[in-house]
Order: sequence, then C-alpha cells, then structure tokens
Amino acid sequence: MAIAAMLSVYNEEHRIEYVLKTLQWCDEILILDKGSSDNTVIIAQRYGAKVFEWKNTEYSHNESIFLLEKCTSEWILAFTASDIMHPALAKEIKRLISISDFQYDIIYVPFRTFILGIDSKRSPWHTELKPSVYKKDSIIFNSGVHNSASFSSTRNFFLKKNMEFCIFHLTHVDVETMMDRHTRYWRAEASYFNDKDLKTSFKRIIHEFYNVILKRKTYLIGWDGIMLGCAYLSYFMMSFVYKWEKKHNNAPEVYRKIRNDLLSEWEKIK
Repeated sequence: MAIAAMLSVYNEEHRIEYVLKTLQWCDEILILDKGSSDNTVIIAQRYGAKVFEWKNTEYSHNESIFLLEKCTSEWILAFTASDIMHPALAKEIKRLISISDFQYDIIYVPFRTFILGIDSKRSPWHTELKPSVYKKDSIIFNSGVHNSASFSSTRNFFLKKNMEFCIFHLTHVDVETMMDRHTRYWRAEASYFNDKDLKTSFKRIIHEFYNVILKRKTYLIGWDGIMLGCAYLSYFMMSFVYKWEKKHNNAPEVYRKIRNDLLSEWEKIK
C-alpha cells in the first residue's frame, strides 16, 4: 500500500531538509507552502516533494482538506516541519501497511514532544502515542484549528511505546518563535469563534490549570516545569483573550470618543 506524507510549511529553510531526508521512504510527499519568502520551496522540490501554494499564513483545517484531495495514496502520514522520524519506525510503518490482511485504519505511533528543548512525562504537552498514520478515507476534518480532525473508524493499531524508535517533535527553539506561532494560532482560533465558544474557552483554562498543577504536577521538575506550565497555560488564556476581542472589544470607539472629547475641550480655550 502506498503512503503519503502531508505537511504545511512556512519559512522553514533552516530545518525542512532534515524533515525531507527522513521522508524519502514515503511514496508521496505533499507540501502546502503558505507563502514562504525563503528557500523552503526550492529545498522541498529538490527532495521530490509536490509543493502547492497557499497564501494564507494562518492555520486552518482547510489546509489538510486541500492536501487530502491532492493525495493519491491510501495511507497518510501526518507530519510537520517540527518532526523527524527514526528509521526503525519508518520501516515498521511500511511493513504494517504492506500486510495484505492488515485490518486497521489508524496507527498510533510512539511520539515525543520537545518544547524549548525539554521533554518530560510531566510536560503538559507530553504524549506517548499519536495517531499519525491513517487511511485516507478514515479522516474527517471539522472547522477549527486544534483538534479539528476526527476518525470515522475505530479500528486502531497501537505500536509499543518507545522513547527512541519514534517521531521526535522538536518545536519552539526559542520563546520568540513560540509566541509567533501561538499568535497565528490565536488569530486562527478567533476566526472560528462564536458566542458559545467564549464560555467553552474559559472552561478550558480551568481544566488545563487542573491538568498542569494537580494531574501532571509539572512544577515537580523545577524551573523547567514552571516555565512549561506557564507557557502552556498562557496559550489557553490568550486564546480566550483573542476570542473575547472579536466579540466584545470596543476600545477603538472608546478611545476615539475620549480623544475627540479632549480635543473639543482644547478648542474651547483657543
């Protein structure tokens, strides 16, 4: 069975080559370039990737829908420019999907998430298995940014957890990069906002506080854990702020009135 790697990129010339070198085993590499101004596209084409232009730099589920329509393979490997895969895992995935009577639609693969160089079981981003490989016809994309995908099938195959033979997700090399990406996520999430989402968004903050402080106890790994907890929680808090702004922010009108009123007072003393 053929497999296609799908990923969206934006100005990734400093790391896209690492990604593509570990995807040469795939039958297709489909890349959605979101208007990169560096050499990302040139490098991607050098490694045989099919590159499609996408001018909007914001995140959207429509990116995956677009790539899915361009895909001719039965299996999909969901990837990002932050990911790099161990060859043993690639070999096992290829073996599994080549089995004629393999009765599964989704493969959960070992996954390690590094945030600012830190990987810990107490990290709020920590996950040991992720459904990164799935049949093309089993995925459903809903509107939104995060968690916009679901599966129509429950035939899941779980690989053994492994800290070495896995996908390494190496994201946010520095805080500035993290904030830049988060800002694009926040804007995208706000674009899908409706009245009910504000209450849901606030409840998510409370839930994640419980997750970080009481469940994961992220602070137990010291200052690294405190930093991870703050960074994680700030994401959900600022997501709420962006959504609030879309519906309730009237600062431009308030400030315009104050300025005009004060200018009127200045006019009186001329």
